Amino acid sequence: MGTREIKVAVLQVKTMPGSSREEKVEHILPLIQKASEDGCQIIMPPELCTTDYEKFYTKDPEYFKLAEPVPGPTTEAVGELTKKYKNYVIMPLFEKKAPGIYYNSAPVVGPEGSVVGNYRKTQVAGVQVLEKLYFRQGNAFAVWETVFEPNAKFGTIICHDRRYPETSRILAMMGAEIMFCPTAAPGYAGGVHWELVNRARSVDNGMFTVYSNRIGTEWKKEYFGESMIVNPFGEVIANGGKDEDAVVSAVLDLDQVDEARIAVPTLRDLRNDFWMKYYCRPQYDELL
Repeated sequence: MGTREIKVAVLQVKTMPGSSREEKVEHILPLIQKASEDGCQIIMPPELCTTDYEKFYTKDPEYFKLAEPVPGPTTEAVGELTKKYKNYVIMPLFEKKAPGIYYNSAPVVGPEGSVVGNYRKTQVAGVQVLEKLYFRQGNAFAVWETVFEPNAKFGTIICHDRRYPETSRILAMMGAEIMFCPTAAPGYAGGVHWELVNRARSVDNGMFTVYSNRIGTEWKKEYFGESMIVNPFGEVIANGGKDEDAVVSAVLDLDQVDEARIAVPTLRDLRNDFWMKYYCRPQYDELL
């Protein structure tokens, strides 16, 4: 690979309804290893990959027992692999931060085997699910830089966040060249707007965007897969289709980020004064 190239992968994981958190992790670890052996330097499974997402369609206090701390047993298991292969894994899970404080999270496990950061979903979904009954909203964004060449800068959002253009824009303004977005997207989230929204986030910001999804039936929901990697020009360069337990990878030429932002300079022309005038003032709520 060239000096500004990096290989990334998303894991399109088949559903395992009714299986335990430990069984799900044991199912995913070989996929992480497979991607690592193929030279992938940043790897990401789907949203909440250690639980049945279907759990969050109902209200049941017992489901809180599925949560775990960060760092915790799952990140430690993943860390054994990242330490071996000297890469990064974004491992989405149900996090217990403190008694009564839970998050839909995506911790980043780095080459030393430890957690180097943790993004918590900021736009907690309330569409056809009851996420708001389980998860507190995150309130911070972060961009990490790989310790190896090409020192790629990447950030993370989660699933429903992608529908809010400001989440990806914030990452771009913080310097991200790649945005990762783990999802648990069933049938209603598919169709033309799945690809449309995903590609738009790349075009909006002139950066690579990377989306993972689960595949298969989980109780009453059908997850459609279609995990994808999109380049800064909005072109889909890898797609998992309907494949189960698939490693969907691509080599990203990070020089394309600069090329896309020169061709369509949205970040150059961004009017931050509008943002401050309208979005960040209390009176804005009166417009909604």
